[in-house]
Amino acid sequence: MSNLLETVERAASKEGAETIRVIHLRIGEMAGVNIDALSFAFDVLSKGTMVEGGKLEFERVPLCVRCQECGLDSQMNDFIFRCDRCGSPDIEILSGREIEVDYIILDDECDSGQEKSAY
Repeated sequence: MSNLLETVERAASKEGAETIRVIHLRIGEMAGVNIDALSFAFDVLSKGTMVEGGKLEFERVPLCVRCQECGLDSQMNDFIFRCDRCGSPDIEILSGREIEVDYIILDDECDSGQEKSAY
């Protein structure tokens, strides 16, 4: 979490912002991230930073796969890595492992409080 905060603070500073209002993350179902633990770490580590008082938002990214045998793209809900159509175990993961900053919303006091978005 501290690396994430450093990264968004650098991006915000480049935009001339003094405050980060929102950090929006995309987190895949298979990323192994505990949202509650991440939120707790954010609350603790954001104190005294540009993000203090800001919000951490999450978007869950479903596990999507493509069968290499029949070409079916599908969303997996049960983590059984077999194609729903042909039963092949030869699948490629298309999404669901990511942990990424989608966007940040800045509140630039030098710009009369107008909202900016960066990243």
